Parts: sequence; structure tokens; C-alpha cells
Amino acid sequence: VHVVDRVLQPVTQSLAQLIAQDEQFTTLESMLNKAGLLKQLAEPGHWTLFAFTDSAFQKLDANIRKRLTDADTCITNVVRHHLVPHTLCSAPIVTHATTLNLDGEPLSLERRPEDGKLFVNKVQIVAKDIMATNGIIHVVDDVLMPDSGQPLSHVLGAHNLTTFRSLLEEAGLSEALDSTSNVTLFVPSEEALSQPAAVAELDKRRGDPAALRDLLLFHSTGPAVKGCDLGSSRHELKSGLADHSLRLGYYSSWPFL
Repeated sequence: VHVVDRVLQPVTQSLAQLIAQDEQFTTLESMLNKAGLLKQLAEPGHWTLFAFTDSAFQKLDANIRKRLTDADTCITNVVRHHLVPHTLCSAPIVTHATTLNLDGEPLSLERRPEDGKLFVNKVQIVAKDIMATNGIIHVVDDVLMPDSGQPLSHVLGAHNLTTFRSLLEEAGLSEALDSTSNVTLFVPSEEALSQPAAVAELDKRRGDPAALRDLLLFHSTGPAVKGCDLGSSRHELKSGLADHSLRLGYYSSWPFL
């Protein structure tokens, strides 16, 4: 016999019902619906949802909020980043743990030893272990933003590719690229752009906006191309600069590619 301090109430509502009835999740509910996931969260299953509140959504940059509320393709990437395809309670997280979201990307969980507070990807979990018939909810005080849910200019900044980002802004291409989907950029590193030959070339083109724009467009292609897509020894891609192609070489040097 275990004596408990309250009557045990059975869980009767799904994740979708819990989200729909709570006024602090109106934005999350809308995004889940647009991504086609809300119906799935109403069906039997085993899910963990890191649920961001409306106030957490308002902390995002205004441009990102606009893209996400305008049914942008980034919506699906963002909400899937908050979903784990199994039930994850907070109790087993003693210090650190890692799990995978719906897209197989890692989420890092941490319990801070000094006060016991829980974090996921350095974002605090402010309410934990809200049980549903098909999973569990942990409420977070910020949106967990994957790279795939952000405009290109924000991703460049997050990865310290600030020189190339400033060049895009100077050429008037930043806003256009941010509003474009299914694009690939080949971005020179900060070290590459600091080489004397690169500096001289950029200085020459900075006096001619059209020439700078052409140079930057030559570093782009579409649709999106991942490294694993380049499975042949030679690969030619049409660049963003009309009538110019990018030729890629693929070399195997075990254990690296």
C-alpha cells in the first residue's frame, strides 16, 4: 500500500485538446494546424511537446514572426523541432541528456544542479510533465529555433559569417534571399574573405554594385543541395548568375569525404 496525498485523477485529454483549451498557446496551436500536425496530436501515440507560449513567440525578431504567421514554409521546420516522437518525463534528467526531435535533430536537456531548473537547448522549461493521453507537455519560455526555421541572413549571423552577410546587404540581396525558399549558398569563410586576393577583388567590385551583385549570385544555386546529394565525381549546378554554372568535384579520401 502506498498512501498518497490526493485523489488520483485519470488523464482524459489529448495533447491537441490541452493546447486548444489553453489561451497561452494560441500561436502554437495555429502553427501546429498549418503544419498539419495538430490532428496527429489528437490521435493515440507517444509524444513529447516542448510548448512555447504566445509571450515566448513575441520575443522573436519581428521579421521572423511575420514569416511564421504568414504560413511560411519555415512553420513546419519550427514546430517539428519542438516535437519528440516518444514520451520524455523530466524525472530521468539528473544532469544532462540528449534526445532527437521529429526530424532526427538532437535536443540537449540539462538540469542545473544549484537550483534544479530544467533547460532544453539552453531554453528554460517553466512548467513540466503536463500529462496527456498521448504524451506529455513541457512549457518553454522561448521558441526553440532551428537553423531551418530562420531566414538565411540570421543563419549567417548565427554562424559568424558576418562579412558575407554584410556583402549581401551592401548588394541589396539580403532581403531577396530571405524571402526565397529552396536555395543553396556556397559561403566563403571569414578567413577566405580576409585573403589579400579576395580583399582586392571585393574592393574593386564595391565601386560597381552590379558587379558585386553578380559575384555574390555566382555563390548561389537552387534548389537546395545537401552534401549527401553530391554523390558523383563531377556535378554541375546552375548558379544564380545567368548563363554561369558551378562545377563541383567530389573526392573520396577515407575516412573523410
